[in-house]
Amino acid sequence: MNFTEKARLKAVLAKKQVDRPPVICPGGMMSAATTAILRNFADDFHSNPVVMAEVAEAIRLNTGFENLGVPFCMTVEAEVFGSAVDLGNAGVEPCITEYGAKELAAIIARPLPDPSNDGRSPVILSAISELASRHRDVPIIGNITGPISLATSIIDPLWFFRLMRKKPEEVLAVLDYLTTYLVRFAREQVAAGADVIAIADPTATGEILGGANFRRFVIPMLSRLVQEIGQTGAGAIVHICGDATVLLGSLQEIHGATLSFDSIVNLSKAKTVLGSIPVMGNVNTQMLHTGEPQRIVQNAGNLLAQGIEIIAPACGISLATPQTNLIALTNAVKGWR
Repeated sequence: MNFTEKARLKAVLAKKQVDRPPVICPGGMMSAATTAILRNFADDFHSNPVVMAEVAEAIRLNTGFENLGVPFCMTVEAEVFGSAVDLGNAGVEPCITEYGAKELAAIIARPLPDPSNDGRSPVILSAISELASRHRDVPIIGNITGPISLATSIIDPLWFFRLMRKKPEEVLAVLDYLTTYLVRFAREQVAAGADVIAIADPTATGEILGGANFRRFVIPMLSRLVQEIGQTGAGAIVHICGDATVLLGSLQEIHGATLSFDSIVNLSKAKTVLGSIPVMGNVNTQMLHTGEPQRIVQNAGNLLAQGIEIIAPACGISLATPQTNLIALTNAVKGWR
């Protein structure tokens, strides 16, 4: 059976048989918008929807990844909650320069942002709409920042982690509030034409939170997000950074998502624990940045042989990653039978 790129990815997310795994790079935290691509555009690729859509198309064309994904950063949601953002340039990624709140109560005191009107959210929605109008057979992946990572982009992370212990109910209330916004933003992205929503929560690691806090503060929010996304008919991908091995039992409670892991996680062992849950990953991004194409091909081959459902970079890609290495990865997957 011949699959379009969209049909193949949607089939995998629905746990159906395909000819081979898709090879994707979702966008958001896991974006392939490298300097080699961005330098061909004006510096408004984070704020102009037309340019953003063109960059997404250029990424697919110049790397071979089988999707279109926007945005190319993790600062969109924090900005609408008052955090100051430096959008950077072709050689520097956007970053938070000032937190939007000094206490938890200040986050909830703000009116809940409107994804259709506030900050750069409308830019993302317009870019998705642009892409959807031009690409029927290519999956469009929208991206949102996970609740913990969003919270620690609005308020000082060290203070936030302290409050997890001192004021857990207040923390849960804030996370629930932020998740309500993220649900709205995700739903708006699907309405604009996104086929899949990728949720990246790099701060919600086992190393930082520990297993008990992960179960208490993270699982309910991610479960709600995935459930709400599923109700729209779109697919969901959840990426957890770091060594998520100790979190696998908890991650089983998130029903309806494909789980994406960092390179430190043994995906074969993860699959054993997770059973029928599709697994995505986890090509080492340092190797993609500085390694030889032959090593990348070998890494991809090992993942394919293990039956990993979706092949993708293990985490965020360096802006300096050579296109030849990304092409080596995508060609290796496309040529596998």
